[in-house]
Amino acid sequence: MQLKKIHVGTVSYANESMSEVAAYIRQAFSENSTSTNISASGVNPLSATSMTRSRREIGSRVRDLVIALALCHNVTPTTAVEAGETVTTYQASSPDEIAILMWTEDVGLRLTSRDRHSMILESTDAGIPVIKVDILNIFPFTSESKRMGVILRFHEMRSENDSVNDNVWFFEKGADTVMSPIVASNDWLDEETANMAREGLRTLVVGRKKLSSQSYQDFAARHKEASLSLRDREAAMAKVIQDHLEQNLELLGVTGVEDKLQQNVKPSLELLRNAGIKIWMLTGDKVETARCVAISSRLVARGQYIHTIAKRESLKWFVRHFLLG
Repeated sequence: MQLKKIHVGTVSYANESMSEVAAYIRQAFSENSTSTNISASGVNPLSATSMTRSRREIGSRVRDLVIALALCHNVTPTTAVEAGETVTTYQASSPDEIAILMWTEDVGLRLTSRDRHSMILESTDAGIPVIKVDILNIFPFTSESKRMGVILRFHEMRSENDSVNDNVWFFEKGADTVMSPIVASNDWLDEETANMAREGLRTLVVGRKKLSSQSYQDFAARHKEASLSLRDREAAMAKVIQDHLEQNLELLGVTGVEDKLQQNVKPSLELLRNAGIKIWMLTGDKVETARCVAISSRLVARGQYIHTIAKRESLKWFVRHFLLG
């Protein structure tokens, strides 16, 4: 898998334009920066002398999205020495998350360390740690929730004693169908996710929310109480997360990941189809994504008519008569 496109509300980046994303990250985390503390406006305001206001705003949005992607996951980095060079690889159950972490490294932020309690990000350009966080809570992805989240406390990396402050943030990413009601009102999310789906990309919506010390303490107490419930524990914990965290998240952006086909998939499916063998594709993707993958894999010939069955009753009839009958 490979991250192919990001959208931050006003502009999209893909292919060659990814170099602009790397430039924003390089400027935000240069060695001349005075602080790496994340705030409501992001990390290190970009230089006003070198950018117009609109470019600074776009740069801030891009930077905040990259930071969120580099921190909101369940990936563990491992290092090995190859040909005299230290190489970082990533271990995770989700290939999507590995693809995203490889992309954040390409544009300038590398996950160098992670354990149960903390993470450290390094600037690949400056070669120094730039962000350190304490992991307060992790909410793993499930097939029911279709999203995952994490609560982090940021450190002041450049302060004399590497101090911890009350800079606590909740980050969450997930499918657009579940994230749309969670993020703040906007006029571009549905259109952009549909555009990416038509390109055959798997989409993820990313948001964040700043938590005060009191609001986090209230959440932690309620969440611990729910975790001790003897009945409907999972539902009770999900309700606390929804009530205390998943309200009006700041929408950071959308990512599009390409699921590349294995070698010889196209000619193999084409030969089977030409031989009169019927092949069925089962997918949990959006209709637009499934259609694009079917065409790109040659499961469906280009120009061939595709009939979409949207209603559940029609789908049951189709399965009963054509698949089971």
